[in-house]
Amino acid sequence: MPGVADRVERLTELVMILLDAPSPRSFEDLAAAGFYDGTGESARRAFERDKASLKAIGAPLLTTWEGGAHGTARYAIRPQDWFLDLDLTEAELIALHLAAGAVRLDADWDERALLHLGGDMGRPVPVIADLPTLDALPVLYEATQRRAEALFSYRGRARTVHPHGVFYRDGNWYLTADDDGVRKVFRVDRIEGDVELGREGAYRLVPGEDPARAMAADPLLIGEGDETTGTVALDRTAAARVTRMAGARVVATGDDGSATVEVTVRNRPAFRSWLLGLGDHAVVVGPADLRHEVVTWLRAVAATEAA
Repeated sequence: MPGVADRVERLTELVMILLDAPSPRSFEDLAAAGFYDGTGESARRAFERDKASLKAIGAPLLTTWEGGAHGTARYAIRPQDWFLDLDLTEAELIALHLAAGAVRLDADWDERALLHLGGDMGRPVPVIADLPTLDALPVLYEATQRRAEALFSYRGRARTVHPHGVFYRDGNWYLTADDDGVRKVFRVDRIEGDVELGREGAYRLVPGEDPARAMAADPLLIGEGDETTGTVALDRTAAARVTRMAGARVVATGDDGSATVEVTVRNRPAFRSWLLGLGDHAVVVGPADLRHEVVTWLRAVAATEAA
């Protein structure tokens, strides 16, 4: 639900504020900074719920009192209490990053996460993890850390690329890299043969760049076709992911967490592929010609599978 998503975002921001603050913050400090809507009773109740949620997930919330036991309560999260110092070797750090990126949760992962934020979904919480291993992954990750060229063969052609990051999406590992000055996405399991490291310090990384954003809306815009705006209705499972992706414009939301988005499309095959990846969680609403094209394509695919 939109309210749930807002609350999760607020809790995350609250943790960041309490971590970064040079001194403990009071509720009044947070409200004055616009973190809560006003300073009234409803805002105070929201703050109390947020505190309870942070404590429920084990956040080390430190409370101090200014002016004695009946004075002003101030709150902080000390970095030394929040962050782990595991003293990992470089190889162990690489393995940890890859393992964290490889964990794939099932479709309701966002609801499961809410359980750790004080939510109650009223059902068991099985977690399914799939951890594929590929020999190329540690080498590619090392390349991003050293800003080194990566040399490999892909689709029958030798490549020398500048890796920007590796990420896991829908059961597959991907590499975002510059290939001859063009930003591309490579499926790691389709790399042919071994990956070798080239020159170190061969390029610069953009600070704070998320390599997974290359899989967001960009593929829909690659190509020379006529540009159109596709309208897609999403159930809550797909909406939780799609509404956060770059290029998706939310035009409507439902009380059940569903949403309707608009995406700009220039590459229709890429749009169909993206839509197919959403399974039965998404339906093309318009325009009519795009919907007809997708329906015709899906029927052809189904007929081929049945043959």
